[in-house]
Parts: sequence; C-alpha cells; structure tokens
Amino acid sequence: MSKHWWPGTDSVSTFLAPAVVIGGRGSSSKIASVLQSQLKITAGSVLVAVDDAVLNTGLADELIRDLEDNGYEVTVASGFGSEPSSELVDAAAEMARNANVRVVIGMGGGSVLDSSKIVSLLLCNEGKSADWLGVVEPPNGVAPLVLIPTTCGTGAEATRVAMVTVAGSKRVSSCALYVPSVAIIDPDLVASLPTSVIAATGMDALAHAVESLMATTTSVLSAHHALRAIELLAANLENAFNGDQEALANCLWGSHLAGQALNAGVVVGHSLAYCLAHERPMPHGMSCALALPYCIAYNRTLDPGLASTLASVITGGSSIELSDAARWIQELTRRLGLPTTLDEAMIPTGTEAVMAARCVAEYPRPTNPVLLDEAKLAELLTAMRTGDLPAAFGLAKSTAYSNVQ
Repeated sequence: MSKHWWPGTDSVSTFLAPAVVIGGRGSSSKIASVLQSQLKITAGSVLVAVDDAVLNTGLADELIRDLEDNGYEVTVASGFGSEPSSELVDAAAEMARNANVRVVIGMGGGSVLDSSKIVSLLLCNEGKSADWLGVVEPPNGVAPLVLIPTTCGTGAEATRVAMVTVAGSKRVSSCALYVPSVAIIDPDLVASLPTSVIAATGMDALAHAVESLMATTTSVLSAHHALRAIELLAANLENAFNGDQEALANCLWGSHLAGQALNAGVVVGHSLAYCLAHERPMPHGMSCALALPYCIAYNRTLDPGLASTLASVITGGSSIELSDAARWIQELTRRLGLPTTLDEAMIPTGTEAVMAARCVAEYPRPTNPVLLDEAKLAELLTAMRTGDLPAAFGLAKSTAYSNVQ
C-alpha cells in the first residue's frame, strides 16, 4: 500500500491514543487489577456507567463483582439510551459527585462511552454538560477513565469526541483528555450482539476509517491505523454478520483502530449522515453506511496515490478505482440489510436542498479535501435518492476545487 501513497511528513501532527490498551477474551473481568496496576488506584469509589442492555444481560456482572470483591465502592449509572441527553449525563455526574467517585468506568456502546467522558470532566470541573461544548480544555483536567466497548463500531474508547443531545440537537464536546487512560478490548463482550447492531456499528467503524484517511489532517500514524482498520473490517464484517465469532473479534479490533484514526477527523460523509438522521431518526451507523459511497464520490478528486490506495484496500486489491470502491461499499451495505438509498431509508422526498443547506451551515467539515458546496451537495443527495452512484461520480468530476487549510 505505501508503494502507492503515504501522507507527507512535513506538517506537524499530533496522534492521540489511549495510554494503555488491554485486549483479549475475558480481559474486562479483571478490572480491579487494572485500576491497581495501571492507575495506582487501590481503593475508593468507582462509577460504572453501563449500557442498559449490557446491564440487563449480565455482561457487567463479573466486572462489578471483581471491583466489590477487591474493596471498591461501586456506583452504577445506567439509562443513558441511544442518544443521551444533557439532563441524563448531568444526573450521572451529580451521582458521581455525591459518591466522591475517583475513577469512571464506561462499559457499553458509543453513547455510554461518550457520556462517561463528560462525566469524568464534570467530576473535576464546575458546570453541566451544556457548558462544555465545542473544543474544550478543562482547567482541572478529567477524572481517570477506563472505557470498554461492547459494540464493534463506534471506537469511542479511543476518541477525543463525546456527543450529547442538548435541547434536542446532537452537540459535540471535544477534548484531548477524553482519550482514556485505559481501553479494554474484550471480544467476549460482543459475542451475542444482534446482527442489526453488528451491521450498523461495523459500517460506522468502516466510515471512520475511510473518512479519517481522506481528511486533510491525516498523519502517518492515523493513516497507518485507518488502512489496517479498513483491511480488518472489509475482510470480516460480512462474516461477522453471518455468525463468525473470530471475524466479529477482528471487527472489534478494526473498530478500535478506526477510533484511533478518527482523532484525525472525519469528512463530509458524517456531515451527510447527521443531516439524514435529522430528517428521519436512525442508528448513526446506518446513516453513515448510506452516506459513505457518496462521500467517496464527492471527494473523487483526491490525490491519485491516496485514491488508488484507498480503493485497493477497500476492494481487497481487486480495483484501484474509487467508483469500484464506492460500489463495493454500497453492495456490502445492501447485503447487511441496511438502506442504500434515501427512498429505502424513508427520507422524505423534496428534502435534498434542505439537507444540503444544513450540511454546509451546521457541519462544514474544514478537514474535507473538497470544499462543501450547497448546490453540489443537493445534486449529490438527489443521486442518493435512488442510489445512482454513476450520477454521483459524474457530479464529482466537475468538483475539481480543493479545500484550503
């Protein structure tokens, strides 16, 4: 792959990753030794923020038992839902403050892990979650964080970003300190995932890897992680969907690598995904999967070396054309039972112009290699209405201007 393209090394870049990554089946059940050896926290109060499904199916039982058997005082916070509101996050933070929590352990999907990040900030700083939006640098830092994913998609255990719903709108809080002290990658925790969750979260991870590689802020390390993540996800996601446990474990690792790459930023695909979900609420991975082939089409004027490398790794070496890579993703999305057109996703007809305007106004993506143009995006969304990728690539041929950083 590097024979064709590798990011330049002239620009100064920063690569963020968890200080410690612990992996392997059953690794999450030995959490007390992790706190003792990695964080030097041998006693005190611990908050376990956990996904309801994880709690109800008993997946958190061993972790909680291990903490209690080793003398830690455990407070459990749940009920975050798929789109945690600022009120729910603030309530968890207040619970943690009242319990004098020393360390926050997040266990679940992206919503719980993101909520855990904000709770860790609020434990050390005044205010509520709505006071810490955008890029933030909390003066008192954050409480020690241990993040444990239970889906194979968000990569939130490795990212600097936390999403929270404030007054009905998804907002971002970004902080380098959200990248945790410890991430635990335990394949046992994803063994019983429903196929619909594997499909949506797996495509979310693939979008993270592909988009971060396109970002103008990609670096040597983020590109390395993105390329390996794409390899793992492209080769294993469909097999994982069909019940292959080893493939599912590989997708979990692919998701984690994509999460580390994601700290370089994402591009127009995620902007489109948020706009789609605004018109019709749907799982984030579903909207990302629908948008990803069109993100590739919009960014067709990538550096030729990057374009051929990206296409080759997506298609397993069968093509160096971005149009083939986009079609490969579209066909995989269809086989995973996810919508591939606006009509299939039941996005109301006639909303293309509104979504294009929202995309530019609310999600401008300065890291995208091509400037976001409202008229071009409206045409792109029109092609997405029926899944017309050739039309999308025809549009992209006239989108030759580059982003200026």
